[in-house]
Amino acid sequence: MSTSIFARPGAGADDDVTVLSERASIRQAGLADIPAIARITQEGPAPQDIEPEMLARATRLVLTHLAFEHGSLWVQNGPDGTIARAVAAVPAHKLTREQPAHRHGVPQLSLLGAPGAVPERDALAGPPAGPAAAMVGDLLGELRAVAPGWALAEISKAALNEEGDPALLSAALRWARAHAAEAPGPIVVLADTVPERAAAQWLGFVERRAWAADSTWWLGIDPESTQLVVA
Repeated sequence: MSTSIFARPGAGADDDVTVLSERASIRQAGLADIPAIARITQEGPAPQDIEPEMLARATRLVLTHLAFEHGSLWVQNGPDGTIARAVAAVPAHKLTREQPAHRHGVPQLSLLGAPGAVPERDALAGPPAGPAAAMVGDLLGELRAVAPGWALAEISKAALNEEGDPALLSAALRWARAHAAEAPGPIVVLADTVPERAAAQWLGFVERRAWAADSTWWLGIDPESTQLVVA
C-alpha cells in the first residue's frame, strides 16, 4: 500500500507538494502520450449523436493542438505503469468558436471559453451533456469577469484520485505560473469531482463559483497568479 503525504505549498511558484508514493510518477507529457491520455476521456458514456471514432479524433485534436502545442500536459502513471491521470494547462483565449471540434474532445476544456472570444452561449455549438449543461452560460459569464490566462483541467480515470492528491495539479500550476507572460491573466481551474476540488483548494485556489448541490462542477482562481498580471 502506498502512502501519500501532502505538504501545503507556500506562496512561491517553486514550492513543492511533497508526495511520497510507491505507485505514482509525475512528468510532463510528450506527443507520444496523447493517445493514452485520449483513451482516458473515452471511459465514460459518449455524448449523444457523436460517433466514437469522431470523438476519438476530436479528443486527440484538442489535446495535441491546444494542450500540447500551446500549453502543457502533465501525467501521472498508475500502479501498472500506464497513464492514469493528466492535467492540461491551456491558454483560455485559444478556446474559441473557430475550433468547434474542441467541444467534442475534453469536456472540461470545452467549457473553459475565453472571455470575449465566445460572446454567445452557443459559441461552443451546444453545451456538453450531463450535469454541466445547465451551467454553461453561468460559467461563461464568470470567465468573462475573471479574464483568465491559463485554464487547468484534470483528465482522470474514475476512482484514481479519491484522496484529492494535489501533486499532479501542483505540477501544472507551477508551470502555468512560470509561463504567465505567455497567457496573461489569473490561472483558473475547473474541477468536476469532489477530490479535484479538494486538491485545488489544498493548493490555495479560492472558489469563484460552485454550482448546484447536484453538480460537482467548481471554478477556482489561483490568488498568486492575479499578482503576476502585467498591467
